Amino acid sequence: MNDKITIKHSYNAGDLIVLMAGLRQLYKAFGKKVKVCQVINMPAFYYQGAVSPIVDQEGTQVCMNLEMFNRLKPLIEYQEYIDSFEIFEGQDIDFNIDLTRDSRMIPMPAGLIHHYAFSVFPEMSCDLSEKWIDVPRRKINCVDKIIVNRTQRYNNAYINYYFLKHFGDRLIFMGAKSEYELFCETYKLHIEYFESNNFLDLASEMILYKGGFYNQSFLWHLADAMKLPRILELCPQFPNTFPTGANGYSFYNQKALEYFAFKHFNK
Repeated sequence: MNDKITIKHSYNAGDLIVLMAGLRQLYKAFGKKVKVCQVINMPAFYYQGAVSPIVDQEGTQVCMNLEMFNRLKPLIEYQEYIDSFEIFEGQDIDFNIDLTRDSRMIPMPAGLIHHYAFSVFPEMSCDLSEKWIDVPRRKINCVDKIIVNRTQRYNNAYINYYFLKHFGDRLIFMGAKSEYELFCETYKLHIEYFESNNFLDLASEMILYKGGFYNQSFLWHLADAMKLPRILELCPQFPNTFPTGANGYSFYNQKALEYFAFKHFNK
């Protein structure tokens, strides 16, 4: 290795947030910052019926496009243990994260996604109860708002969010505009929508709120990495992530969802 550790990553933004725990461990173990080289526009293969707003110029679903890369860059490079976040263009690498998705070794989609890297690169093994994403606090006072984030992938068909009407104007949706519109239309809700130019600004806003509802998404992994109060909708067919550390809860059925919601987010 040189004066920095270089890794190649080809997958989604949420997968990268998960991996950051292991990259932080590399920094702690070797005293070298990590250069993350991200593959752009690698085709994404999900289960039938899954919809992702991340597409290339031809409209094909991809793991990460240039827009997503640019929005992610300030957040990744803000971390103490990161040297840079750049596009992969054949750089020499020390850790090829693609190996963690080799289906001959990793029983995808089973198992906790955080351990995919640990099982191939034991140097990255770490305590997932510790926070591994830091962001600047740009406001002093907290806001009595509750985040809603629900993608069109990894949904649980056995639950609904009609009950959120009880939380009124405390709700704020974070995610793609198409996901926001579908969520409001499906559950007959009229809630605020939050937009940001980059994910560092978004994460700095998230830390001010009371907590959030998520499914298995990028924003879930971000909330989990920052150990924010969070409730996770588990997809029964592909449950590959769970809360790590404090303030996290998960559910498969409606009763559990509403129990956690009213216990932790009620005034």
